[in-house]
Amino acid sequence: MSHQVDMRDALIEYLKEEFHGAQIGEVADDKSYSFSIEADGQRYFLRVMFESVAELSVDMVSDMMQSFSVSQTMRSLGDFPVVVTQSGCIFGSP
Repeated sequence: MSHQVDMRDALIEYLKEEFHGAQIGEVADDKSYSFSIEADGQRYFLRVMFESVAELSVDMVSDMMQSFSVSQTMRSLGDFPVVVTQSGCIFGSP
């Protein structure tokens, strides 16, 4: 498999662990891994910019996402988009 497919799968696994029972959909984007998440009646949107994970191994994805407090940020912002960049989480569009 390609690195992009493996990375996408690792990000989906992270979301499944953080949002148990969630419906996770992919959103086409040419600059990021983008996901819509619906869990417990709440909707979330996450973009992980390609360059933010380009140098990471798949095994490091969960640790990076946890160090940036991605799922906590998503929960606190609700349906406001969260974007992961090399510097951390930002809100809205990069």
